[in-house]
Amino acid sequence: MRKEQFDNRYRIEPAHADNPGVRRRAEFVIAQQKQLQAALSRRPANIAYFEGLLSGAALQEGVPKVGCFCNMVPVEIVYALGARPVRLCCGNAALVQSGEEAFAGEVCPLAKSSFGAFLDPQNPVNRCNAIVLPTSCDAKRKLAEVLSDYAPTFALNLPPEQDSARYCKAAAEEIGRMAEFLRGILGVKLRTGALLDAIELCRKRTALVRSLQAARATRPASLSIRDAYVVIQSSFAGADLREWLPEAEKVLKEVEAFETARKRLRPRMVLTGAPIIWPNFKLLNLIEESGADIVADTICTGFQSCFDAVEYDEKSKDALLRALACRHMFASACPCFISQGTRLSRVLDLVREFKADGVINYGLRLCQLFDMEAYRLSRLLKAKKIPFMNMRTDYSLEDTEQLRVRLEAFLETVGEAP
Repeated sequence: MRKEQFDNRYRIEPAHADNPGVRRRAEFVIAQQKQLQAALSRRPANIAYFEGLLSGAALQEGVPKVGCFCNMVPVEIVYALGARPVRLCCGNAALVQSGEEAFAGEVCPLAKSSFGAFLDPQNPVNRCNAIVLPTSCDAKRKLAEVLSDYAPTFALNLPPEQDSARYCKAAAEEIGRMAEFLRGILGVKLRTGALLDAIELCRKRTALVRSLQAARATRPASLSIRDAYVVIQSSFAGADLREWLPEAEKVLKEVEAFETARKRLRPRMVLTGAPIIWPNFKLLNLIEESGADIVADTICTGFQSCFDAVEYDEKSKDALLRALACRHMFASACPCFISQGTRLSRVLDLVREFKADGVINYGLRLCQLFDMEAYRLSRLLKAKKIPFMNMRTDYSLEDTEQLRVRLEAFLETVGEAP
């Protein structure tokens, strides 16, 4: 019998608020960002397909859905069980206020807006059969207990350090425990053959996204970073990857075929920091509008989400679970682990590989992990004479012009350092 993580004695009826006003405001936020991107001079011919997925089109289908928070949930398990993963992290500013009705304290806007989505009974997130959250921060750890009133929820415990020699066995067992939890909900046993197929399917997505990043880095004008994020994030919105892959392949071919006679003189930036989630593309808007190009990132909702493929030498179930742990936990650039060495190395590698002119850090207000990590990152880059800017903000648009002034001033200095 599956042991419950949360105390059943204190379960409460899930709260819902059928508020048409909040729903209209949330729809307006999405429409506003769509309008900004519609004005881009060059867009993929099939961008409507990816925007449709972000709007919840795939959630209308009868396939079981497993809601996931964070890039460290091994979605291959979900696919292997015949379901589809749906990333539930929310970037809609209009839902932050709704979430504040429950989380009135100093809680990050991502947690507030994500819970705000569950409060709306018409929101597609309420169609998920189960939810999985990793214990990557205090907000997600406690959000798991709150969401357990809405759907069966599993909190995936992470190791404290990225020391695979010490923690790999325990991490693989925890992923196996997650699989057993989902088996109890979905009624499907995890089979090795199905897991292998799911791993290979996700490896194809990783290969395609990495090819897209490499092609776009040599010709940034071929694809806006905002549309690149739409393409990538749509694959986590309950999409059938077998349908998504050929559509994404079309985007890659457009990028590879792009030619221009002009030399691109805009500063090339590596973007690092907190998750940037549709439709909260405020920072992406500002960077491109201010005359810079993001050529690489460590953002767990951007190219970083598909940076590493699952590597395995053996095909036994235990070996595959260990491979999933190595990919999703021990290769992660998340600051939730004791040492930030993995993230610092990744930033420096990307600056070198993609010939970046500087680094921009996105600090999400009330996210202590990224706030505290900015200190070491800034000192390291300064010592290496790599221009660095920390942009700390939230989901609101009130500070947009202030951020724009700071960003434009920073970009003017890029290239001046010896």
